[in-house]
Amino acid sequence: MITLDSVLQGMFIGIIFAVLVIGYNKLVIGKFVKALIKAEAVHPAFAKTFDELKIKKNIFISVALRKGSTLRKVVAERVDGAIMTEDIGNIVNVNNKNGSGYYYIPEDKLYRAGRIYGGKDVDLLMLAAVIIIFFIFFSLVLLYLPSLLNYGSQVFQDMIGATAGGGGK
Repeated sequence: MITLDSVLQGMFIGIIFAVLVIGYNKLVIGKFVKALIKAEAVHPAFAKTFDELKIKKNIFISVALRKGSTLRKVVAERVDGAIMTEDIGNIVNVNNKNGSGYYYIPEDKLYRAGRIYGGKDVDLLMLAAVIIIFFIFFSLVLLYLPSLLNYGSQVFQDMIGATAGGGGK
């Protein structure tokens, strides 16, 4: 049987999950995307590696960069044979057979990348504070909602009883 308590608990779990996903997007993936934007890697010729961005590649970023992922819709990898310019302006043909590991954000996707992964900085303390506040809020709601609903039901019944049978004298 579905009760109000189980619905509210499900909402609480869903909101906490959403907060964790937003934190993951902003803290882990956002760090990589912000570094690409800051480095102005907006074309295959300006693509950057993790070392050039001074970011350590971890399992989370590797998984997020798999084909078909949300991150891959905004971050592109330079393909074999792409053109790259040297510091002095000469054009060089890059031929890397094992996948270059050079990433960039096309100019037409910069806005979307900034909206999804950029924005205001989020830290672990803020995530913890949001989760604690939601926990306290939902605890209070689960604790006091039954008595509030009973009180509202009683008031409603008293109003109906007063109007239906209280005026015959």
